[in-house]
Amino acid sequence: MHPIATLILSSEVFHAMTHSMVLFRLRLLPRKDLVQVNYYFVFDLLSVFFASFLVLQRLQWLACIQMAQHLYYIVFWNKTSLAKKIISWSSLDWIKSKYNEKWEFDNILGTAFDLAVHISFSYLLSKTLTFTEIVVGVAMASFLLNYVMFSKKFAWSNPQNIPAWVQKRIQPLGPWWN
Repeated sequence: MHPIATLILSSEVFHAMTHSMVLFRLRLLPRKDLVQVNYYFVFDLLSVFFASFLVLQRLQWLACIQMAQHLYYIVFWNKTSLAKKIISWSSLDWIKSKYNEKWEFDNILGTAFDLAVHISFSYLLSKTLTFTEIVVGVAMASFLLNYVMFSKKFAWSNPQNIPAWVQKRIQPLGPWWN
């Protein structure tokens, strides 16, 4: 039984699923709400740290790159043009703005890189676990994903079907570097 590895697998799968939702524009938050959840990057960073350095003890170089990326956003969240741009791009405000048609390759590649890291560590962690532990880890991640991303308590929404109360939280999006 590997309860710690199962918990970390759950975290890695959760992060992979949430990054997929943002990257493929399936569930997004209004910018004003996204600004408030910068602690997410702390949990994301810790998940990769525990997976790479403590459980797997491999691919630390990959973990360090991902952790450096996340440390930047933890320290400079909503303070620099780069941080403001990723916040805006990851939000419903972007979808409803004049920037919607603009391809932001740095944001796409950065999010895809982060997604690839979480998928890689999920796969490697699964190789250390039994089938039952994998099922438990994925089930925990799915439960958490459903609670966070699909609950009526939170403003996470499908950009094609935004509830009225969430629509009111979307602001006109000016240049993110201001």
